[in-house]
Amino acid sequence: MKKTTAFVMTASLSLATSALIGFSPAVSAHAMTKTAVEQSVPQGPKTALNNIYELAHKGQMPYYAKGLKIGVQTKMDVHHKLGNPYPETGQSSFDLYHAEMGNPGFAFHYDAKGKIDEIRYFGTNVEKETNIGGMTPSLLKKQLGQADSVSTIPQTKEKKYVYRTGDYELEFIVGHDPDINQQKLTVLHINLVKADS
Repeated sequence: MKKTTAFVMTASLSLATSALIGFSPAVSAHAMTKTAVEQSVPQGPKTALNNIYELAHKGQMPYYAKGLKIGVQTKMDVHHKLGNPYPETGQSSFDLYHAEMGNPGFAFHYDAKGKIDEIRYFGTNVEKETNIGGMTPSLLKKQLGQADSVSTIPQTKEKKYVYRTGDYELEFIVGHDPDINQQKLTVLHINLVKADS
């Protein structure tokens, strides 16, 4: 009984001291709500690409965004599952969830009715080469075949490789990532949108 009381008092004092000096652990809401399965990101760009492509046919992205479907789930559903997004900066109309602690980053855009109409996947910031940063145009072609279309984004000169996945399209935005290799073209982010009818 004395050990339990001592432990409870020590824990209480620890928490009280932390509160008095203004310390609180910085953990984002979406990081706290993820299960161990949702937090696990498969290693290797090929595995990540295959997971993304497979779920794109269902209007979804993998990892902790799995289950949030374009045209079905709402902004409220996203906030309920992932927590509040990072505060908006600038003119972006996306809800942004940063990549952190080896977990991938996402952004969500909504239509006039508040339903998801675009999901962007940014990969992980740690060991990028084992995820999105290891995806190259040659890997896209080898795994997914020839793109349905390839265009240049005028503002950035990046290439957009589009693959139709049934009712949806995966847009692979390819350019030079200075964190990976200045000479090598890699996927910078992936957009999932409803296909034009």
